[in-house]
Parts: sequence; structure tokens; C-alpha cells
Amino acid sequence: MYSVEEIRANYKGFSNSKIENIARNESKGLRKEILGILKEEIENRNLDKRLITWVDAETNTLTDFEKQTLIRKIENLNCPNCGQKRSKLSGQEFNTIVSVILWCNDITQNRILCYYCGRNKKFKSYLITGFAGWWSRRGILLTPYTLVKDTINIFFQKKINDRIIAEFIEQNNGMFRLHGTDDENLFNMISWHNNDYEIQETEEELENE
Repeated sequence: MYSVEEIRANYKGFSNSKIENIARNESKGLRKEILGILKEEIENRNLDKRLITWVDAETNTLTDFEKQTLIRKIENLNCPNCGQKRSKLSGQEFNTIVSVILWCNDITQNRILCYYCGRNKKFKSYLITGFAGWWSRRGILLTPYTLVKDTINIFFQKKINDRIIAEFIEQNNGMFRLHGTDDENLFNMISWHNNDYEIQETEEELENE
């Protein structure tokens, strides 16, 4: 492990863009003494002072009580998909496979939805995979595995929900500290999360790993 002085010397050698990237995306995992070095570099280089505000927000971790309160608030929001409050919101996982000859697109989406929107989206994903997942070398192996996995996941929905909600809270800790957790802000953040958070793997990417 590097000493604090060695790390300070390394940070002095980093470019401004590197320091900004660490502040925006990596500060949450840094030790307290390293955070001090990071903020010193931001100040010494006259970088945007809002970076320090963001670092402080990201590293001010929500307490367990705050997390539990936040989970209850999320559950009782209107659904960001249908806009209604027909059931409690929950974290749900959707797996979809589309493949053609040598191309296979494997998408995992983590969404926070009401039961009814989740059920409809699950059925759609299951249908697409069942019809369009088989038509490549990888797809013919991955499709039955995914269909069975999705069926089994029905019995583990609480575990999946807990994981997805915990990930959402962890990823947005800084945003909660800066902008609060009122219903409107939470609704907007979940809507953004639902539109942008997905994991895609293509056969070409897997072959390049």
C-alpha cells in the first residue's frame, strides 16, 4: 500500500482532467486522508469548487435509518412508468436476448416499477427472448438458461428488489445529499434510472475480453 506522501506526489502528477474524474466518479471509495489530498489538489489548481461540494456529498454516506426511510418513500411513490399508484414500487430485473447468426445482444435491465408495469415488461422480455433469442451460436445456449433463470427469479423477487434498491441508493448518495429526498426529486431520479440503467453484452464484446 502506498504511503500518504507517495499518493500526494502521484496526485500532483495527475492532469486536471484526471483529478476532475476522480472527484466525480471515484471519491466514494477513497480513504479519508486521500480525500484531503484530492480536495487540496482541486483548490491548488483553482478547479471548479463545486467538485469539493460533490466529494463531500458523495462521501457523507446515508445512515441505515436514512436508507430505511428512503426505501419506504420509494415504495410509496407513483410508478414512473404509468404515473399511477396501483401498488408499491419494487426493484425488478428484466433479461432480453435477441440474436441473428453471429450477433447476439444480451440485455439486463434493472428497473424500479409498480407490480403491473413490471409484470407487463417481464412478459414482453420473456416473449422477445423466446422468439428472437435462439438464432445465433451463443443465443441457442443462452436463451434456455435465461428463460429458466427468469422463471426461477419469480420466487426470489424480494432478494432482487433489495439488491436493486440498495444499488440505486448507493449510486445516488451524493445526489440525495445535494438535492434532498422529496417525492418529486425521487420520482425524477428513478425515471432517469429507469431510462438509462442497463447492462448490454454483445457476442463481439465477449470475444474481445
